[in-house]
Amino acid sequence: MSNRNRSLAATLVLALAAAGCGDDGVLPPDGDVPGDDATGADADADAGPDIEAEGEVDPGAEVAEVSPDAAAWVEIVEPADGATVDNPVRFVVAAGGVARVRLFADDWPLGETWDPAVSTERSYTFTGVGYERHVELFGYDGAGAEVAYDDLRITVRGTATDPGTLVGTMWNTYYYFADEADYAGPDDTTLYDEACNPLARVPAEFSDDVCIEGSGRLEDGRVINYADTCSCGRPCPTGGIICYAALDPAEFPWGMGSRGNPLEPLRSWAVDNSFLPFGTVLYAAEWDGVAIPAVEGLGGFTHDGCFRADDVGGAIRDNHFDFFAGTAGMWRALERIFPTRSSFTVYRDGERCRYLAR
Repeated sequence: MSNRNRSLAATLVLALAAAGCGDDGVLPPDGDVPGDDATGADADADAGPDIEAEGEVDPGAEVAEVSPDAAAWVEIVEPADGATVDNPVRFVVAAGGVARVRLFADDWPLGETWDPAVSTERSYTFTGVGYERHVELFGYDGAGAEVAYDDLRITVRGTATDPGTLVGTMWNTYYYFADEADYAGPDDTTLYDEACNPLARVPAEFSDDVCIEGSGRLEDGRVINYADTCSCGRPCPTGGIICYAALDPAEFPWGMGSRGNPLEPLRSWAVDNSFLPFGTVLYAAEWDGVAIPAVEGLGGFTHDGCFRADDVGGAIRDNHFDFFAGTAGMWRALERIFPTRSSFTVYRDGERCRYLAR
């Protein structure tokens, strides 16, 4: 929590105001949304039935008198900073030397201002879940000027929210990141870059697999990725000859997707971009709740069914998707859960999986 020092509250608020939290430090009229274009995940949930208070606050009531000598402070008592919480979220606040307070999450107001002397609690139901939210509490004096501040970060646990727009039924294959260390045999095959300069000598079987999978790791730690077709090197089992680009393994530990993006095991899909645009956030209902086994440093968690369209493939057409398993061992494990050519009910652009959006 960034401000527990009450004696510095007013100074901090003034600094925040100078940084863009209000040019004159005066509370905007209730209903105005400072710094928000009403496109946030919770834009449709402001106030209304999601806001609950312990006591009724008469909007015509007099503003509580605050001694000018009182040190202004506010504090979010609950939930704790960094907590993961369930909907609806119950906020408990404490305050002194202020007339009104107001809560915001990611710059979106969680209801109107209220008198903390009348009620110290508010409840709010978030529609955007599964990712970190920045919650702020502002305190105002009788003239409406910001005089105290506190904040924290919470994650609202995912719930049964709308999965998005139905895409339909899709069917799967798998691909993985080929690792030269897993292959025996002589280094009798040369891999080339786009200019037909040699990159490495590798076993022929590794050359075949990295050509099919599109990316892999050399024994010296370099990551290579499909660059283009070319005229040099060993023909790929699926046809044509492939040349490669060497990537920074720190930036692309699992290879590169179709738009220069890092691939993410157990989250990235290769799709037909005429069927699903690049970057589309996806929800596959059948994967939700599946225990992913711990294999070769991956997995060991319960999947939430959320994926992203990160890649393309030469054989990927229409409602066919290629699931990036990460390693050959994980691919074999996933085949035992959902074999190749299994069918899945897929949705797109839902709040449930919005946290994966790039």
